[in-house]
Amino acid sequence: MKLTTPVEIKPLERRLTYRDSILFVGSCFADEMGNRFAKRFFDVQVNPFGVLFNPCSVADCLGLLENYAEKGVKSCFVPEDVIETPGGFCSFHHHGSMSRSTEQEFLDNANRVLADASAFYSRAGWVVVTLGTAFVYKDRESGMVVANCHKLPSDRFERTMIDSEQVFQALSPFVAAHSECQWIFTVSPVRHLADGLHANTLSKATLHLGVQQIVERYNNAHYFPAFEILTDELRDYRFYADDMMHPSGKAADYIFERFVDFAMADSQRSLLDEAGKIRAMMEHKVLNPGTTQAFVFENQRKEALESFLSRIK
Repeated sequence: MKLTTPVEIKPLERRLTYRDSILFVGSCFADEMGNRFAKRFFDVQVNPFGVLFNPCSVADCLGLLENYAEKGVKSCFVPEDVIETPGGFCSFHHHGSMSRSTEQEFLDNANRVLADASAFYSRAGWVVVTLGTAFVYKDRESGMVVANCHKLPSDRFERTMIDSEQVFQALSPFVAAHSECQWIFTVSPVRHLADGLHANTLSKATLHLGVQQIVERYNNAHYFPAFEILTDELRDYRFYADDMMHPSGKAADYIFERFVDFAMADSQRSLLDEAGKIRAMMEHKVLNPGTTQAFVFENQRKEALESFLSRIK
């Protein structure tokens, strides 16, 4: 008796290892996957501009990283980029999590992150892009597609849905320009209920069609079916969080396991398992600090971490 419809996933021919650097960019699902790799001591950079939902803002982020690599401080964020929002000072390039209490604090942090992320992007062998929605908000004053509206008055923005060709045009130049890099695209399984279920379906379908064009055009572009795993294989509300939109922690763990099977070299699996054990040691709360037992345990986990990191460099 077959009670599920497992998603069949053909593993990549070229597989990632602990020696690779991986940039994760896009929706909150990129955070979910990227942070799981970071906890297992991979060399990763996760959403340097904060969570980005639409393909145009992802492209804007990648373009800024490339531009900084070429021009350096000449392409830093400047006061003209800064907006004052209910949450502090930020920009339309960033998610609200990047807001700071003063304009200068925002600029200092944003430019520091930009420099670090640009250097990382220049050497990254893998880029994982997770797209959340085809709906975009355009600032009527500047004409810019914004990464986030930052709770500013709604009449300042024009809301539209881009088509699949625009998805392709936004992202394909980066895949073409970085043929030495492996690109993995996913469509986030997170449901955007505020759009309505039908509009959410149209939005996700548009993303699928745009990504498919990229994957068919470029040999270094690949699709990972995170969307299908949650909606077709797991297919049950017990795999959603309480908001009925995001995957539960268990579902995200399962999708991460499927991603590892899809993308990671078999020779690295023992290292991945070891990394999980070391992370558990690192997060274990010492109940009796100052005791001999606590001192011994602290040394054990320090030595375990140092030994592991020396072997993956």
